[in-house]
Amino acid sequence: MDMEGILKVTPEHLLQTSGEFNNIGGQIRSLSEEMLSLIRGLSAVWEGEAAAAYGSKFDALSPDMDRLYRMVQEHVQDLQEMAGEYQKAESGSLEQGSGLESGIIV
Repeated sequence: MDMEGILKVTPEHLLQTSGEFNNIGGQIRSLSEEMLSLIRGLSAVWEGEAAAAYGSKFDALSPDMDRLYRMVQEHVQDLQEMAGEYQKAESGSLEQGSGLESGIIV
């Protein structure tokens, strides 16, 4: 059986999944900020070259964490856009179907 063109997901499920991704993105951002804050807080009790090297390595991870957050947010937007397109297509199909006359085949 050819499955091309058959949706196996509802727009509502896509929206629900986008919400879950959005929540996870928020957790990623929050944890990243918390980790950076903890590392910066170590400077009050840890000094020297080792502390500076550790802080620098962790600071170098910050752009990667930001990129991960942005990627998650892109997925959120993509899922929401797909759900909207599916809803529009479904509405269009319903409108076309309601315009058909009934009882014309005898």
